[in-house]
Amino acid sequence: MPKTGYGEGAGGPDGVMESKRKKILLKTGALQDAIFNSANFSSIATDEKGVIQIFNVGAERMLGYAAVDVVNQITPANISDPQELIARATALSLELDTPITPGFEALVFKASRGIEDIYELTYICKDGSRLPAIVSVTALRDAQENIIGYLLIGTDNTARKQAEEALLKAGALQTAIFNSANFSSIATDAKGVIQLFNVGAERMLGYAAAEVMNKITPADISDSQEVIMRAEALSLEVGTTIAPGFEALVFKAARGIEDIYELTYIRKDGSRFPAVVSVTALRDDQGAIIGYLLIGTDNTARKQVEAAKALTDQRLRDQQFYTRSLIESNIDALMTTDPQGIISDVNQQMMSLTGRTRDELIGAPCKNFFTDPVRADAAIRRVLTENKVSNYELTVRAQNGEETVVSYNAATFHDRERKLQGVFAAARDVTERKRFERALQEKNIELEHASGMKSEFLATMSHELRTPLNAIIGFSEALKDGLMGQMSATQQEYIGDIFTSGQHLLSLINDILDLSKVEAGMMALELEEVDLNNLLSNSLSIVREKAAAQHINLELETSDDLGVPHLDMRKTKQIVYNMLSNAVKFSANRGRVTLSARRVSRNTVGTLPGIWPVHSFPLADNEFNEFLEICVTDNGIGISKENMAKLFQAFSQIDSSLARKFEGTGLGLAMVKQLTELQGGAVAVASAEGNGARFAVWLPLRTSAQAAHTLPLVQKPISSNQLKASLTNLGVLSGEGHIRTVLVVDNDPKAVDMIAAFLPPPAYSVVRAYGGIEAIALAQRLRPDLVLLDLMMPEVSGFDVVLALRRNADTACIPILALTSKQITVQDRAALNSNPDKAIRIIEKAGFNRVGFIAEVTRALSPN
Repeated sequence: MPKTGYGEGAGGPDGVMESKRKKILLKTGALQDAIFNSANFSSIATDEKGVIQIFNVGAERMLGYAAVDVVNQITPANISDPQELIARATALSLELDTPITPGFEALVFKASRGIEDIYELTYICKDGSRLPAIVSVTALRDAQENIIGYLLIGTDNTARKQAEEALLKAGALQTAIFNSANFSSIATDAKGVIQLFNVGAERMLGYAAAEVMNKITPADISDSQEVIMRAEALSLEVGTTIAPGFEALVFKAARGIEDIYELTYIRKDGSRFPAVVSVTALRDDQGAIIGYLLIGTDNTARKQVEAAKALTDQRLRDQQFYTRSLIESNIDALMTTDPQGIISDVNQQMMSLTGRTRDELIGAPCKNFFTDPVRADAAIRRVLTENKVSNYELTVRAQNGEETVVSYNAATFHDRERKLQGVFAAARDVTERKRFERALQEKNIELEHASGMKSEFLATMSHELRTPLNAIIGFSEALKDGLMGQMSATQQEYIGDIFTSGQHLLSLINDILDLSKVEAGMMALELEEVDLNNLLSNSLSIVREKAAAQHINLELETSDDLGVPHLDMRKTKQIVYNMLSNAVKFSANRGRVTLSARRVSRNTVGTLPGIWPVHSFPLADNEFNEFLEICVTDNGIGISKENMAKLFQAFSQIDSSLARKFEGTGLGLAMVKQLTELQGGAVAVASAEGNGARFAVWLPLRTSAQAAHTLPLVQKPISSNQLKASLTNLGVLSGEGHIRTVLVVDNDPKAVDMIAAFLPPPAYSVVRAYGGIEAIALAQRLRPDLVLLDLMMPEVSGFDVVLALRRNADTACIPILALTSKQITVQDRAALNSNPDKAIRIIEKAGFNRVGFIAEVTRALSPN
């Protein structure tokens, strides 16, 4: 430790030593007098009951009272904020778990129990003004440790003064001051050598008083670079050279100038801490400086706050820079305006869009830069009214006259008190989008034209592809059923093959045309009440023969709550048949196929029980909450997880080797998906390779209000059983032997001959017509019991014949059964059934076996 040379023992006679001791005592007393008389601290000493006994000049200066006004008159509580006293008493009562009276007791309670106590307190000055202070309270004790009073040292906290306890003259008061550990109180002689080093200084700096007193100056425990910098700064300030040492620490105080500054102390262990130091020159009765008092407070917390604030400020600057970068890098033209529409800020894109500088834009009305200022002003008013506006189309006019169509999007912005500050707006160049929209409109027109042509093509193909099958299927069925006479077993077998092949070809044509109709959006729903158990049973009966050939067991599982849902019967049967056919095809001999149906809620759609991987398709957003779940489960060859995604694609099988082993076009599952989604449902599959598969569809359960009534249809080619069932339901055929006259109208003679073969005498008499004009004339002359009419005839179509017959009173009530290969549209139905009382029956049902189809048509064409 550096030595100053002061305070070394001299040795000598006892008289000399006694003289020296007296001089030191006198010097110490002078220091204590100077400390207590300092005007920088309020020193208030009380007796044990709190009545003020000493009121120093600092207290007089700060509070405005003369000592005689308060000594032996009042307690410090009488000049303190009463609300703070109550709050302090309450807090202490909770903290120490004992009731404390809100008065002087609350100010000294901790000190009276030997607990160090420093707190903030608001003094009430004599003139009524308020003085925030930091108060340090110490109990004053006699030699027997009895409390004889209290010392309250206060520093003015208004000017952020932090001070250590003042040194008092002698006795218990001085001891109390220097026993405070919250301030470092260092007193020096005139040359700076430390004479007093209180417990606060010991705690903060780590030195014992004996290690520094009469040995070093405060400069020796201060940061040397800061001392040098302070000396240089003071030298410049006062125009005289100041040595970097203790002089630099007390220069101003030595000249009577109040001095408080920041200083870094060096602790005994070498660590550093920032302090705020208040320096006062200590003087004797003649005003001569006899030393200095340096009272320091630990400034670490404030430094940390300042560092945190600096970091926050830097982050704020970084955030502002980041925000500005985002604004400038935006492809949209951005601007802010005040509530009156005056521009307050813009980005580079706005300058580029308008061809103006930032200075030209800021301060100008926003509406001035649009081709329609009134519309632009209306946009701002709308934002202020509705808080935002979206996709508001405006046109910007640049300085060079160039015009740009923009999409204006804006919102209001507010300050932290939610006070309106203005409007933040973005203008996006939509020139390319407008060009694209025009091109899209042109393409839509082209697509509508192409769609119309496709519709016409499909209608034509539907008729032209099915027409040849009319003769093949019709005549082969007539031969098979023995309508043309008995045949040998071989002939019967061959005719059966022809009929079966024709039905298979019809199925393929129907699948291809139906798939095309769904994809073209031309297939409508025909909803009706469906006996679901009957539908599922009939579907199983269709595949039962093929399943029996492979010894496959078919099972049906249904719940009791299915009821009679409204479904498109034809499409639902096609869905179920395709799933069953697929399951039977890929099941091993002696396998098992289970068809199940149950009612489920919407949140169940797309989920399947079990451990097999599931691949599902999303359910469309619609109003339905209940669904019919139809599952077909087999224990066949199964599907790998990777291949499940390839299912439901038209003309596709997941493995080319399967296509050779199992016949098929790959249309079945594709139709299942398309027809299910057409009805607002969804499909899914769960499978494990080698274990089997489970295919599921979910169809919306519609209420009666959601199901629209549609007329039953039957489609060419038509079987004899279909025709007989329809004729019976129309009342043309009966078991009574009554001869019925039937007018058959078709431009295809083979089709007329086929139907005539289905209607042999004597039950009925067939009259033939090969065109519309001939049919109208025959109907008016003969008035037949029934007209069987092909709709797709050249020149005068079936629709024209219907219109002519219904307009003539003599023929208006003749039942008409329309035979067609055409896809019947909603418009076609409206034209044919303009009079509900004379509705025309339309045969358009295909793809069923004879028994199932007769039952279907019988139910659909049953008389009222």
